[in-house]
Amino acid sequence: MQEGIISRDQLIAHHQIVLEDWPGTVEYCEDICGLLGVPLFSTQARYSGYVCQECQNHYLVSCTSSASPWCRQCGSHKAAYLRQVESVLDLVEWRRAWPSLAVRFCTSYFKRDNFNSWARANAEMLGDSPVVCMGERALKSRGRAKLPVWRGRSGLKQGWMDEYRPILTWKRIEVFRKMRQYDVKPHYCYEAQGMTQYQMYEVDKEGGPRMSCVMCFLKSPGQLRASYYVQEGRAVIERALEVEAATGHTIQHGYSLAQILEVQEGDPSYE
Repeated sequence: MQEGIISRDQLIAHHQIVLEDWPGTVEYCEDICGLLGVPLFSTQARYSGYVCQECQNHYLVSCTSSASPWCRQCGSHKAAYLRQVESVLDLVEWRRAWPSLAVRFCTSYFKRDNFNSWARANAEMLGDSPVVCMGERALKSRGRAKLPVWRGRSGLKQGWMDEYRPILTWKRIEVFRKMRQYDVKPHYCYEAQGMTQYQMYEVDKEGGPRMSCVMCFLKSPGQLRASYYVQEGRAVIERALEVEAATGHTIQHGYSLAQILEVQEGDPSYE
């Protein structure tokens, strides 16, 4: 890469498949990459759950790993297989807890580690100094406001891959307008959650619906209800209700998903 210019034949896209994403997200990514002429690769993280027969520790092993399962708590290789973990809600059920700002295991297991595993397996194709471009924006959250524009990618061979955040300083409205400039239609989930095109292209304001898991714990109560009351999101929310009831751990501090869905308009906690 020279002077910040990357030729089209050097670009590829990678999508980490998450089963709790809005239905049709994989196809949406395929359509965009087809429109822009960028090759798309997609992988889904899968894990096997074991219990150590020595210390009874429960642990997960990536299905892409060729090594025999071993317990990091006691080092034993004696393990009994329990179940597969293939989705965020599977993982919530396995851990008997929802992710939080402090422990975002959904991101680490199904996004970061998934991509890193794919990158290691495709190191020859990626070359000596690949750069992964991230779509994070500083205005999205206090955590993202602390991110650098450029840094080395963690979890991989030191010095091999870098992260670049080209839109870190952009506003929400700038992202939607840039998409429109290239004839890229926003994912349907924005309108499904109540966001109008006027709000996308004409209102200079942060916040609003997220293109994330249908039942993301970071969503506002109003956005979770909107996700439940559209056809595409209901199945995911219903599975989340079942997992929450089985684990007894609530999606948000002090509020269960069931309580959030029952809140009526006008209640102080509605939004």
